Amino acid sequence: MSDRVFGSSEFAVLVASLAFGAPALIASIDLLGFDPGLGLTVSQLILAAPLGIVIAAALVSLVAWLASENGVPTGLLLRPSLGVAGSWAAMILQITFLVAWIALELEFAGSAIVGGLKALELGDVHEAVAIAGLALAAVALLIAGLAWVTQIWLYRFAFWAALAFTVVLAWRYLSVVDLAPLLEATPETGNFWLGVDGIMVLGIIWFPVVADTARFTVAAPAAASGAGTGFSVAALILVLIGGLRAVSIGLPSHDPTVLLLDGVSTLGAIVVVAWLIVAGMDQPFLLAFSSGTALSTINDRFAGRIQAIMLLGIGTLVALMVPTGIIRGITDLVVVLIAQMLSVLLADYYVVRRRHYETDDLYRRKGIHSGVNLYGLIAVLAGFAAAAVIRPVGPESWVTMLESWIPGEISIAESVGLPPIMISMLFSFLLYAGLGRWKIHEPEVVSKLRV
Repeated sequence: MSDRVFGSSEFAVLVASLAFGAPALIASIDLLGFDPGLGLTVSQLILAAPLGIVIAAALVSLVAWLASENGVPTGLLLRPSLGVAGSWAAMILQITFLVAWIALELEFAGSAIVGGLKALELGDVHEAVAIAGLALAAVALLIAGLAWVTQIWLYRFAFWAALAFTVVLAWRYLSVVDLAPLLEATPETGNFWLGVDGIMVLGIIWFPVVADTARFTVAAPAAASGAGTGFSVAALILVLIGGLRAVSIGLPSHDPTVLLLDGVSTLGAIVVVAWLIVAGMDQPFLLAFSSGTALSTINDRFAGRIQAIMLLGIGTLVALMVPTGIIRGITDLVVVLIAQMLSVLLADYYVVRRRHYETDDLYRRKGIHSGVNLYGLIAVLAGFAAAAVIRPVGPESWVTMLESWIPGEISIAESVGLPPIMISMLFSFLLYAGLGRWKIHEPEVVSKLRV
């Protein structure tokens, strides 16, 4: 698909569909007092959620404007700031991250669908069957193509169905919640900005998908407004609903499935299952589309659609075979690197090159962007190191190793209340902007410092 086919409202629906799913629910649980949550109170959540969503929406809007203005996928957009070789490494990380999120989405939706069917006494369906069914539905959407899915499936049905289901769930969940004692709970010091940071990460999670789809919008302002509006409204609704629901029932485990199904009525179970079927199709489709696009910027031997289906299949196998804790550890670590790449990309485009990329040069593997832009690499690694020092995240072995090197019994983020992703992104942004304005003098001349 090469034509610009999405208007502002269509793109807003596409981006909003990203927010109706597992990431926002998982984030809402991570903010609360359940192990290993942050311990935010409801009053803190009500303040932190809008602030984090505004920052996340600003990030996705800037990405959407950039991608629409240049009309190329993420892998090509990263070439000026990281170099061609650096962008390939970034795409490998992005593919790993997106496939892991496909697995998380399928596992979460499959588990909840099985639980919902049990609640409805409709039989004991094996989780693998539910996961395989959702994956096949996502394959059907990939075959139909992004234009049809956005303009027909999402714009005319799926988004509105997900929104209606969410409104029904919100009414049924919150109508029985006594907010007075929840609002009177005494907050713990130092956790508020960590909560804002956790919500802001939602924008980083969806950065590759937004960039890879915004290039098909009719104009950059339409892409930016559609991304900001669609993301902020849907994500805010789901984070607040998930957080209030979890704290009201005293969630016994770190499990979004329990959050959705605990104590629901028959009608509630029907709504949950229907909502998860829709989200379980849409989000793996969009994640697979973006991962296939990323792979095509490295190797274009196969059609992007074939690559996307192949990567969706890998994500399905991961969902069936790999424990959730391992997948979460990988995504938590990789998202820190993706955050720094996003920060360097924004600094390169909006500050260093002043919104000017020569599109033809972005396609040339041996042109002026060949090799690695060491200034971008330095900024990414410096930001990643700063985030790791402030608060180590990732696989247990990685976190244990870092904690043995960093003095103190608790992380700097928890002791002082510093938001690690926000600070590290600001650091890498300013570092690259300073290096770029000093060393990259012309809009399209990348540093002569090459490897």
